[in-house]
Amino acid sequence: MKTDLTDTTAGKINKALVQGRRAIGTPAVGMVLTLVIVTDEENAYDALKAANDASREHPSRTLVVIKRVSRSPRDRTKSRLDAEVRLGVEAGTGETVVLRLYGEVVNHADSVVLPLLLPDAPVVVWWPVNAPLDPAKDPLGALAQRRVTDTYAAETPVR
Repeated sequence: MKTDLTDTTAGKINKALVQGRRAIGTPAVGMVLTLVIVTDEENAYDALKAANDASREHPSRTLVVIKRVSRSPRDRTKSRLDAEVRLGVEAGTGETVVLRLYGEVVNHADSVVLPLLLPDAPVVVWWPVNAPLDPAKDPLGALAQRRVTDTYAAETPVR
């Protein structure tokens, strides 16, 4: 089941998750973690596929954060959050929410993600590309108990 939400809020996303679970008859129990993937549009598909494959072993709520950079100064002032809620077959064995952030909300991704975290479940943040220099000090990284970065795409992986 897939639900698209345009110009939405975290509250409406949570409501869509609850309604979707009721519609397909799946409870929210059994999630072992919340996986937050911070990526760009180009790498989102591969990261999401890897997370869905991993969810077969470890059912989780996956939140994909895609920060969309506006090209014009006028568009940068318009903040918007679009979401795609996936449940059932579309999301492996867990729940998936693809979040696309536009405008000023790009700088406050942690405020968007925080209300969507599962209670009493560890949080893991993964940067498949373009990880911050200090993941623990990144606002999204600060929400997590574990932080994962991939260095294959980094220009200076040792650093």
